[in-house]
Amino acid sequence: LGSHEGQLMTLDTVIGGCLTYYFEEHHLDEPRIEILRDCLGDLEIIVPELSESTRDYFNRLRFLGVTLLQEFS
Repeated sequence: LGSHEGQLMTLDTVIGGCLTYYFEEHHLDEPRIEILRDCLGDLEIIVPELSESTRDYFNRLRFLGVTLLQEFS
């Protein structure tokens, strides 16, 4: 994870939390939508710098987040 370890852990937790919230509540409120957008933007920048195995995981996480956001576009 290198120099991005802390940020990646946070992004994983926040994006996972948004997904969990959506599955439990069947919606996302505007603050969560904005947070999810911000996190996905951060991943867009960081993912190309990661090792292949780490990149695969975060690409899947990004895919889930983008798919969720499509519900609100």
